Amino acid sequence: MDGNDLILNGEIVLEGYIHDHETCEWMGAGYFSARMVRDALSSFSGDVTVRVNSNGGDPFEGEAARAAFEAHTGKVTVLVNGMAASAASLLIMGADQIELSAGSFIMIHDPSGGCWGTAEAHEAEAERLRTLASTYADVYADRSGLSSEEVKAMMTAETYMNAAKAVETGFADAVIGNPKSDVPEAEAIAAVQTQMARDHRQFLTRMQHFRASGSKPDAKPKVSMTASQEAHEMPKDTNQQTTNPTPSATPPEGAAPSTTMANASEIEQAVMAERQRQSAIRTMAAPFLAAGQLTQMQIDSAIDQGLTTESASARFMTQMAATPDRVVPAAPVGARQDETETRMEGMIQALMSDYTGPGEQFRGRRVRGLAMELGGGSSFDTFAQVQRGMRSTTMMGGAHGVSDFAYITTEVMNRSLIAAYERRTANWQALTGTPMQASDFRELHAARFGGDFQLKKIRENGEYEEATLADEAEGLKVERRGRTINLTFEAVMNDDMGAFNRIPTDFAMAARLMEASMVWALLRSNAVLKSDKTALFHAKHKNIAPAGAIGADSVGKARKLMWEQKAFGSADGAEDFLMIEPDLLIVPPALETDAGKFIADVTPAKMSDANPWRASLTPVVAPHLGSVAQGGSDTDWYVASSDLPPITVAYLEGHQAPTVRTVEGMNPDKVTMTARHIFGAAPSEFRGIVKIPGQ
Repeated sequence: MDGNDLILNGEIVLEGYIHDHETCEWMGAGYFSARMVRDALSSFSGDVTVRVNSNGGDPFEGEAARAAFEAHTGKVTVLVNGMAASAASLLIMGADQIELSAGSFIMIHDPSGGCWGTAEAHEAEAERLRTLASTYADVYADRSGLSSEEVKAMMTAETYMNAAKAVETGFADAVIGNPKSDVPEAEAIAAVQTQMARDHRQFLTRMQHFRASGSKPDAKPKVSMTASQEAHEMPKDTNQQTTNPTPSATPPEGAAPSTTMANASEIEQAVMAERQRQSAIRTMAAPFLAAGQLTQMQIDSAIDQGLTTESASARFMTQMAATPDRVVPAAPVGARQDETETRMEGMIQALMSDYTGPGEQFRGRRVRGLAMELGGGSSFDTFAQVQRGMRSTTMMGGAHGVSDFAYITTEVMNRSLIAAYERRTANWQALTGTPMQASDFRELHAARFGGDFQLKKIRENGEYEEATLADEAEGLKVERRGRTINLTFEAVMNDDMGAFNRIPTDFAMAARLMEASMVWALLRSNAVLKSDKTALFHAKHKNIAPAGAIGADSVGKARKLMWEQKAFGSADGAEDFLMIEPDLLIVPPALETDAGKFIADVTPAKMSDANPWRASLTPVVAPHLGSVAQGGSDTDWYVASSDLPPITVAYLEGHQAPTVRTVEGMNPDKVTMTARHIFGAAPSEFRGIVKIPGQ
């Protein structure tokens, strides 16, 4: 299934249940995924109409589809023809225009779920559900104009809105046609609720039948509904995500599935019991699978055929007894280690879309698929399998206190970050020499040696006059800056591959901005050199030229000051000029045009207008020097020499680029990483730069 399946007569038609793409491919008609929505949108370069009739489904898929609508370049108009409930109501909030046919409804409610475990586990699940509800309320509030508190109250009450009510509350923009029904609103809503509950029971009955028989469900039945709506086999609680199973009795093997369910509680218990059965069989079989005494196919077959835990155990014992002499040779430790490293490297490469090496075996695997791969086996409960994968430690054995998933995703982030950082050039490097390497966070000293180096006459006795050396040093410390990055369970379920491009790129940009801000601020603020406790640009340093606009005369005066600079420690009256020749023209954005004209290859009308310095200076534009920056100027400019850079920078040894590290601890709901950069800058040499105040 792909996006083309959603396009009909030049429109996108979303009918049925929104779920993850794997389930949609398995279930077929009546299901659609966020990936299919994105694919369908890519077929439209401009405006697009989307018809929706859905009882909802997976809220994370609904949010992913909503974001796709919001990101589409053309106008997205949603026409609700029937129902936009639960996750489907979240989905349509990304449209530019929402219209409902006269008999249609929008329904919003709180997400629901369940878990199995300690009181702390239940409290954590409750907090997760509160977080989801608050997040969805903010989305609805932003679209409707209501406050988040008002929307939360509507969600808690499970609010159904007919077309007129949806427009009145801001959830829709217009009603298509004119309602003719004389049925009171409350009565119409009650009819819709009753039908949705019936659809829910039909859906679960079909799923139970499938699990018991191992066959694919029949084509979805068409059931007539009040308000001229076609039924879809969707669960009523379509925002529901269940984490871990609660205990419940399992029906005897071979028992025929019930065709009706008494109430929602029995439905939930049946679903949770099925999940518990699958989990118990996998847990029981895991040691034998690892030992090579059972195959994954045998385990999956027992699950798919609906065997109870006891029946599956008896079958496994029979299968293992049938091959008593089977010996599985243990791979050498080195070979196992090599295989593990190759598999892990393959997953890393696949997430980076690199299929040239071991990544080929995981081609096309995205972040959710990776988590499911690490979760092992096959599971109808995608939610639980992804959680298992996010805390799996089968490859690394829990080394460093992190899961395999955390290690792999962090490594992808780290490699992507370094690549993005290296792609971004830094114009401040024109002002700095080779970076220093700091072994710790203590102050470094950029030392300079000088003195009276004039050659003296050799005395008659052949004795050489001794030269006295002097030195000065500038203090420099590196500092550590960073942020916390969370790869959330929601992002994994949404298959958000954009995070692996967006986060490293954004942080690489932030690291370069940090460096640029630190370096250029030293010029803009006229930082003080520690060696002589004097500002970088000062009359004492003889590096401030007369005020003037960019031109040959002003550059000539600046060049004169640089030519006449002497070595540090030179004797009074000595003629040990450093003969520095500038090659950089440093300007704020306001003077970029003037700088461009100055170096332009133009033939003058007369020789007196010739620019002798045109080919000797390379412009460097720095927005950090302009008036938009604190203490900046749109008129001041500089000439400098790259041979005698005025600024010294340093990185912490082994940290020449920003890095990402995983925070220790295995949290099944998120991977927490810290992105940090360690860098320092200080003024170090006044002789290699001259400031020209603007007029």
